[in-house]
Amino acid sequence: SSKDLFYKDIKIEDQNIININTDVKCFITDLEKKILVELVKQKKIKRDDVLETVFKINKNVDTKTIESHLTRIRKKLFTIDSEVRIFLKDNVFYLGD
Repeated sequence: SSKDLFYKDIKIEDQNIININTDVKCFITDLEKKILVELVKQKKIKRDDVLETVFKINKNVDTKTIESHLTRIRKKLFTIDSEVRIFLKDNVFYLGD
C-alpha cells in the first residue's frame, strides 16, 4: 500500500518488517515502527530528537528507553536476515550497512 516504506532489503508494512528478498517477516510494536520510520526517513537522527518526537519525553530526562527499543529492533532486523544496521555515534543514531 502507499503507506508501506522501503529501505534497502526491508519493507515496513503495518506492524511488520519484511525482508523483501526472502519474504521473512517479524512483528514490530508501534514505538519500534515509529523509531524505524524516522530513521529511514532521516537516515540519521539525534538521540534527543527521538526522545522528543517519538517518545514525547523531555530530552533532559535520563532514560535508556531508546537503547532498549533499538536493541529489540536490531534483533528483529537480524531475525529477518536484513542487511540494515543501526549505529549510534556521538548521540546520533544512523542507518548503515
